[in-house]
Amino acid sequence: MGKLLTGWRTYRRRSYPTRGLVVCVVLAFNLTIHRPLGAAQESGAEPMTVISYNPVLLPDSAQGKNLALRISVSARGGHLPIVIFSHGAQYLKDDYIPLTEFWAANGFVVIQPTHIESRSLALPKDDPRLAAVWRSRAEDLRHIIDSLDQVARLVPELKGRMDKDRIYAAGHSFGGHTTSLLLGARVNEPGQGGTLLDRRVKGGILMAPPGLAKGFLNVSWDHIDAPMLVIAGNQDLTAGVNDAWEYHADPYFKSPGSGKAVKCLAVLDGMSHYLGGILGTNHTEERHPEPESVKAIQQITLAFFNEKFDKHEEGVFSAYVAGKRPKILSQVECK
Repeated sequence: MGKLLTGWRTYRRRSYPTRGLVVCVVLAFNLTIHRPLGAAQESGAEPMTVISYNPVLLPDSAQGKNLALRISVSARGGHLPIVIFSHGAQYLKDDYIPLTEFWAANGFVVIQPTHIESRSLALPKDDPRLAAVWRSRAEDLRHIIDSLDQVARLVPELKGRMDKDRIYAAGHSFGGHTTSLLLGARVNEPGQGGTLLDRRVKGGILMAPPGLAKGFLNVSWDHIDAPMLVIAGNQDLTAGVNDAWEYHADPYFKSPGSGKAVKCLAVLDGMSHYLGGILGTNHTEERHPEPESVKAIQQITLAFFNEKFDKHEEGVFSAYVAGKRPKILSQVECK
């Protein structure tokens, strides 16, 4: 495989059913294959092996750093669309595995960077690079898109398998805000104007984005004209930040409707900021894990990817909303 990474490297290889519930089993270094118990029975599908390359260090001379990536992909298949995932504030590339490896098992190349404010990097609070972290996060995603050929050189197994005409973005919390910037959202502050819109990103999924909450009061979504799905929990309240869950739906309510591109909102009943456990098992922030919520997010995001973004499965999102969605998805609407 040649000089894939600088320093240590790990591989994770697991098998998942397509469109089923992800069960995470941590493996490292050896190319061992595991098939989670009960996974294949639910969907009746052949389990799909997922390989994760971690860490892949992508040089970023413009920002003066190496950007650490986790890349997950199915063991077979080509012409695969790309999802770039932005983590929440202070988290890192190794979180959100219940979502990212599920997408990989269903035919996407998923790239997860660690942004500079991540607690894993332990930068001092007075580091000047943290002053405009909202911008550097978006630049991280843009740099990955700029460097897809280099990524394929770093991970030769990806060569010829990525479809650079089908690039999507997704993110949770602060990462939802980061995703919205690439779709056309703007931060309207003195000296911070301009746009970080990237037309190469064909659509995005925002999970529990901050909306017009404290620290994000000068954001507008008026110029977003790409398909977008916003996911929120109706118990996502934070003292001193927002007093209603609807703040997290602002990117949906305050963006243009289908005259530009379809926008949809999915609301999870009883779920707070971590939406039942999308961070995975690395953290304990989700005090009340709800596997049904995580599974619902897996299914509705996959349906949205396949219909609204990829357009190769017309009606799959509408069919899921109309007949298959669980009760925990208490509200789904589009405009």
